[in-house]
Amino acid sequence: MNTRDSDDQILDFVGDITRDVGAVQAGILEQILAKNANVEYFKRHGLCGVPSRDDFKRAMPLSSYTDIESDITRMASGDDSRILTDAPVRQMLTSSGTSGGKQKLFPKSETYDIESVLMNRISRACLNKQIPIQGKSLQFIYVRKPGVTPGGVVTCSGLSGYFTSPAFLNRKIDPSSGFTSPDQVLLCVDFDQSSYAHLLCGLVQSTQVAVLGAPFASTLVRSMKRLSDCWRDLCQDIRSGKANSNIISDLSVKHAVNALLRTPNPELADAIERECSKKNWRGIITRLFPNARVIQTIITGSMQQYVPVIDFLSGELPIASPLYASSECSSLGVNLSPLSPPSPILYTIFPSFAYYEFLPVNCKNSTSGDLVELADVELGREYELVITNRAGLYRYRVGDVLRVVDFYNSAPQFAFVRRAGVLLSVDTDKTDELELHTAVVNACSLLPQDVFVVDYTSRVELCSHPGHYVVYWELSLPVSDSSVELLKLEECCSMLESSLSVVYLRNRREGSVGAMEIKLLQNGTFDRIVDYVVSNREGSVAQFKVPRCARDPTMIDILESNVVRSIRATHIPLPRL
Repeated sequence: MNTRDSDDQILDFVGDITRDVGAVQAGILEQILAKNANVEYFKRHGLCGVPSRDDFKRAMPLSSYTDIESDITRMASGDDSRILTDAPVRQMLTSSGTSGGKQKLFPKSETYDIESVLMNRISRACLNKQIPIQGKSLQFIYVRKPGVTPGGVVTCSGLSGYFTSPAFLNRKIDPSSGFTSPDQVLLCVDFDQSSYAHLLCGLVQSTQVAVLGAPFASTLVRSMKRLSDCWRDLCQDIRSGKANSNIISDLSVKHAVNALLRTPNPELADAIERECSKKNWRGIITRLFPNARVIQTIITGSMQQYVPVIDFLSGELPIASPLYASSECSSLGVNLSPLSPPSPILYTIFPSFAYYEFLPVNCKNSTSGDLVELADVELGREYELVITNRAGLYRYRVGDVLRVVDFYNSAPQFAFVRRAGVLLSVDTDKTDELELHTAVVNACSLLPQDVFVVDYTSRVELCSHPGHYVVYWELSLPVSDSSVELLKLEECCSMLESSLSVVYLRNRREGSVGAMEIKLLQNGTFDRIVDYVVSNREGSVAQFKVPRCARDPTMIDILESNVVRSIRATHIPLPRL
């Protein structure tokens, strides 16, 4: 079977399973309830035997992580009782650890890896339908060594678990259209070695590369930062035909990379050197990979921040944001039109992976009685996602707010709006992630064309009176005293503040909130934060997402110790009409 036939079959499957999502969802819930009928969690809520759909809806309340944390702790300690699931839990998935700063554990279902493979196949088929891809993919994939709980349960991120699973490793590999990096590189747990090897493998096959990507946009940007730091070493390795043993010390990785290098290629090394030595790196991706047609990476939610950086580096290649996924439930949805304009990106929730319910935003009481099924959501409404899955989560609040924008057959298509909950608040003001992101985008528009914000985060400073918002920016170039005026940073600060909510602006005028503060950071600060988080938790570089509000004390210490300049808003913003 050729690729086109395979893609057509996959797309036919998508069409079939989205024709009646209500029936599919009813079947999924029935399977979950039958499989886990005798678990403690059900009995705790008055459910005995195999509960009916109506019994489940009547008895089962909404839940959050705090409601099941003690159960998770028992399972992680090796308790094989039927606590949340009927089957013993041998693996758990770690969250990114950035939602409130605390890492969470979730039981891994037996179907997780298979579902991940299927969603990736669907995503690839959708991309090929819009822009047939002929060539290889340079994917910056980073895994982390799994952890083990005191009870012997293996823990890892969803990404690491998938890329180290038999479902992925036993895949059929097409030499003409697979990854540029061999599996030895994909499985390397050392970021410095694996990122260097990814770049080296991609560069020696540069004319064959059609797609560049990473699971998240932040990972792609960090990998390109690695290129800016080590291109001279890469050129030397290509010129000599041998990987630098001081950089790649893992023997399996080194042998696999050397097998690709084979012979010295001074002409290619010279060409790379000419491009990378230029001061302006605009379009560096297409200059190094002339046949690249698309960037493939998730750019929704907190990843939106990286779009201007990726556009700058790629020369504005189209960006395909393929999947909507979470630690709780594998992939949740797929972008069926990955090359459509990025505002908004629409994800079609896949109805056969979990049972989905939706809590309307702004519900006064937020009880289970307010929940709406997947087949009954309304166009234009915003909902918080609630899932029940095979792994033992029941009416679990994921914390993502989604807006219904369209339908594919009977399946709703959602735009990711924000993480639920307030990000910043001093008084009666309440600023969420989307509002902060919009304000940062507005402020960035005042920067010179070739200067951009590499990354940002924020916090509330309450030691001063009145309290005020602090936003940390790392710019794409070093900041000196003389550059502050040139970069219009005071104007940026004022724009950032004036872009916030009416309530914030009122509180500023009334004096209950102090003037906004932008703190500029040394270059590489967010890399240091990533290093800290990855080295102290079981997340991976590929999974890490910079929290838009810094609450971790060590993270705040890293930020504060790298501040090179502070700018405060000098004018009280005018009221918005």
